[in-house]
Amino acid sequence: MSIPMNTDSQRVKLAALRARTDRQLAALIHHELDSGLDHAHASLAGERDRAQRAYTTAHKLLPAIYHLDQSERHQIEAKLRALRALLDGRSAPGGSKARTAGA
Repeated sequence: MSIPMNTDSQRVKLAALRARTDRQLAALIHHELDSGLDHAHASLAGERDRAQRAYTTAHKLLPAIYHLDQSERHQIEAKLRALRALLDGRSAPGGSKARTAGA
């Protein structure tokens, strides 16, 4: 659904809102993945469930970000891979670096 834009001012406001939303989504994804990595390292059944939920949430939200610079996208994808590896019982690529990237 397209919303008609009557003025350039409305377009600028919409672009600013979209940029802020993208930044907030990126921050939320980083937080979810950091939390998931912490829970995955705990190796307890309940913690692994939380880690899986964090992975699922982050994985679903990532496509909702329209404008994400390549560097931040790579950081998020690295965290996703690290968390997936921990959940699958493999060691995380890059060790503890995945936890601190982008934080």
